[in-house]
Amino acid sequence: MTQIHEPGALPVEAGIPARQEYWELLPEDVRARLTEKAGRPLTWWAGPDADGRPSAVMVGDRGLCRVGQVLRDGVAEFRGQRVRVEPGSLRSRSFDGRPSPDGRAAAPGLPGAAVLRLELGAQAQGVLGHFPLPVQDFLQRPFLAGGAQVTADWYYDETVEPGQTTWFVAFVLSTEHVLAAAEGTRTLARGARPDRAEWHGIQCHQARLAPR
Repeated sequence: MTQIHEPGALPVEAGIPARQEYWELLPEDVRARLTEKAGRPLTWWAGPDADGRPSAVMVGDRGLCRVGQVLRDGVAEFRGQRVRVEPGSLRSRSFDGRPSPDGRAAAPGLPGAAVLRLELGAQAQGVLGHFPLPVQDFLQRPFLAGGAQVTADWYYDETVEPGQTTWFVAFVLSTEHVLAAAEGTRTLARGARPDRAEWHGIQCHQARLAPR
């Protein structure tokens, strides 16, 4: 079975717009080009990168696309990259993510089976750990056979209401040859234990990527 990760902290920086609002801040031609290259969107987000510059990620049925702002001769401009999805390789699956009656979930695989580990950074493990165990398995399994470096991208936002807190979480793993992605919305009633959070459908995808 694949390694199961524990959920980590999901800190939210005040004042940063959620993905839809941030998407509208990107230039119209950048948004149009990104959508054209990715195809039918499967998951996406927009927000600041690690340096605070505008960026966006979109996984579509035609490709995995990333766009970000760079400085060229002192002038900011957007640069993008796409890795094409191999036609006919896209596989999608839905998970309901409902908590078990006793608040626990069984890890996929047989008791005593060897644990297959994927090298991920601590932050990536913490975000992945919020997904139900079958989703963690679905996302990691395509990468366990090879030794290629795996890139993890993720996004989440938080909406706090009087009676509950809602998170939208998206997570993408990729190499040069394969990708796996998931997105879902999760709510936790006020005063409830974290393990009683409820997922409202999780959409997952795997695909092979065509050589560049």
